Amino acid sequence: MKHGLFGQTLNASIGQGDNNFTPIQMAKYVSILLNGGKQVNPTILKTIVNADGTEVQREEAKQKANEKLGLTANEQPDIPITDENLNAVLEGMRGVTSENGGTAYSIFRNFNIEIGGKTGSAQTGVSTNAWFVGFAPYDNPEIAIAVIIENGGSGSMACYPARDIIAQYFGMNESNAEEDVNAIPNTEMEN
Repeated sequence: MKHGLFGQTLNASIGQGDNNFTPIQMAKYVSILLNGGKQVNPTILKTIVNADGTEVQREEAKQKANEKLGLTANEQPDIPITDENLNAVLEGMRGVTSENGGTAYSIFRNFNIEIGGKTGSAQTGVSTNAWFVGFAPYDNPEIAIAVIIENGGSGSMACYPARDIIAQYFGMNESNAEEDVNAIPNTEMEN
């Protein structure tokens, strides 16, 4: 192995290489871990309702969105990971939020549910972006999350909005909150 490649490998192994990831890619990565290495296809789209009140099937909506965005099907293989290594990663993520000395412990120590997470910082020249990726609840995950705060400094700073989003998702912010998922059909006409 050439000396330069060896140095790049060391930098990448501790997360200090030249990386370029989006929050959705990081949430997908966490979701893949939670699924034992099986690929997932995240979406920000819950449903599409036509003007007549009928719901568009998920596959049809995905196909139309891909056509509009110019994307083609890209089947990716599952990621081979042993149970031993997977459990080590997930336990490490639990320690970040649940153990004294974890980089997100002070933010999540009194949280109502146990979560797993990882803080990070991304240097971009003179500024540092704050990152947090996580999932909840730890034992039976329902949600994966990624938060980035540009110029946020320490990765722990991204934990505060992540905590608020997770609390909102699990209904911890309001005692009697209900979500209305029924869309009201609306048609706009151009003159």
